Amino acid sequence: MKSYQQLFAEMKRRKVFKVAGVYGVVSFGLIQVADPLAGILRLPESFLPFVVGLLLLGFPLALVLAWAFEVTPDGVRRTEMAAPGEIERIVAQPFSKRWPAGLLALVGVAALVAGAWWAGRRSAPSPAVTTDVDLAIPAADTDARPSLAVLPFVDMSPERDQEYFSDGMTEEILNTLAGIREIKVAARTSAFAFKGQSPDMRTVGDSLNVQYVIEGSVRKAGNQLRITAQLIDASDGTHLWSEAYDRTLDDVFAIQTEIAQAIASELTVPLGLDEASRLVHPTDDLEAYDLYLAGRARLRERGGSLPEAIRLFEAAVARDSTWAPAWAGLAEAREVIGWYPEVWEGGPPRTMSEGYRRFFDLQTPAAAAARRALALDPDNASAHVALGSVYRNRREWSEARTEYETALELDPENAEAYLQYAQLLMSTGALVDAIHAAERSVVLDRLPISLRVLAAARLIAGQYEQALEELDRSDPHRTGHRNLESWVDASANVALGRYEALRNLPSPASVTYPPEEIERSIRALQAGDIDAIPLPLVSPVTLMKFGRADEAAKKLLSDFRTNPTALGIHWMPLFDSIREHPAYLELLKEANLEGVAPDRPTT
Repeated sequence: MKSYQQLFAEMKRRKVFKVAGVYGVVSFGLIQVADPLAGILRLPESFLPFVVGLLLLGFPLALVLAWAFEVTPDGVRRTEMAAPGEIERIVAQPFSKRWPAGLLALVGVAALVAGAWWAGRRSAPSPAVTTDVDLAIPAADTDARPSLAVLPFVDMSPERDQEYFSDGMTEEILNTLAGIREIKVAARTSAFAFKGQSPDMRTVGDSLNVQYVIEGSVRKAGNQLRITAQLIDASDGTHLWSEAYDRTLDDVFAIQTEIAQAIASELTVPLGLDEASRLVHPTDDLEAYDLYLAGRARLRERGGSLPEAIRLFEAAVARDSTWAPAWAGLAEAREVIGWYPEVWEGGPPRTMSEGYRRFFDLQTPAAAAARRALALDPDNASAHVALGSVYRNRREWSEARTEYETALELDPENAEAYLQYAQLLMSTGALVDAIHAAERSVVLDRLPISLRVLAAARLIAGQYEQALEELDRSDPHRTGHRNLESWVDASANVALGRYEALRNLPSPASVTYPPEEIERSIRALQAGDIDAIPLPLVSPVTLMKFGRADEAAKKLLSDFRTNPTALGIHWMPLFDSIREHPAYLELLKEANLEGVAPDRPTT
């Protein structure tokens, strides 16, 4: 019987080790390609497990074939027996010549196992959704940290055309200070409310409930940059520290850190930084940074500014493809634009089904940009937010929740993370926490979209009057995000029996309702004649209001199948009586929400 050395020598002679190594490495590459290919071609979720199964089954077959056959100039033929003394000569070879083949085989096996493990994690079914979310927001009166606000830096550039840059610098300095956990920094929205004013610092301190205020200016001319900053005691207006930085643009990131360090030192807060925990993440290309700041400004505006935001971020990553913040901004912009069909390239969709298909087509590039950012910087909170939103849109609830919670752990003051997380919580019935997260987003950055999402959360929770109040705070004329506004406004007013309010509602971007149909619907609703309402205007809420429970359940399911992104309205208290209806249960099953019950506020 041959020794193990003779067996290994025989396997080496028959090139079994070589086949194992090459097969494993190639299989790993195929698995990595199969995942994005499935997303691009919209293949079923079983595609990736199917590919992995084939590769695993093929591995032992490849080894058997390598043992039994060899490739020669004359073709494939059975492997001949070893010549006399051939095995002994292989065994007698020095270590450096005998073991590389074995190591190659080990690398191949490790690559195949790693690829299969990774694919298993990617394709594992989402665990059941839970709604016991603890956002862990500390109460203001128990937070003893030094508190400060960063007022908008004034644009002092010669042409006064660098406001986006001065605002961006303000936000970057604010974010840098927020990265120091020992300091409490006032929300951006609160501080920016004083933009363009010259307020008394004691008024600012009282209004924002902070002890200290930072104000300054930015002067940008060509490659020259002058930044002034000063720290003021809000209780009496005393200047505690001030500094002027005359530098080139190359020093912009160093200035941010220097300002943060100086303020922290003045407040006797130790930074305790090391090289691995820098407060800022610089790029070597200052043009990329300028494009990034402009893209961030457009992203905050939403709506018609989103295509420009994407172009600016794409230009930034084209200049510096290794800078994670620019990739993260691109990921966020590509995901967010999916909710604004009126600005899609090629124009808005003609039908809901077309809009749904195009919406999901946008998720693949958003996910790719987010993963690129995380490959460069795993701690980039914005990239985690964007990836979480992609998972949410695909109804992979647990994966989405993990990404949002990771983002909030990395950046507890991230308004966008709270905004997007609130929409996940709404969709999964965690309405108490959805309202909580949306309110936190409004506190951190009072954007109109944050108020609209808060309005939607209140609507779904059954707080109809409060929902309309939030819409009024956002935009009393309803000129913003028409789909979301019209949906919340119509649903809340119909639930309250105020049918005449439908007259003032804008149509969704993909639909045009003739005025005469709106008037006919109002008259029919007021008369209690639901059968006289034009079919496209009959909503599940309307059906429930008029006692058509069976039709309402079926309408909820059909609406969801037409537009699965419009999820959450079925949690309204109005639908409590149909939660055991077969159509309603089928909706929960298709939405990956089986067994979930809504958690609503008690008041």
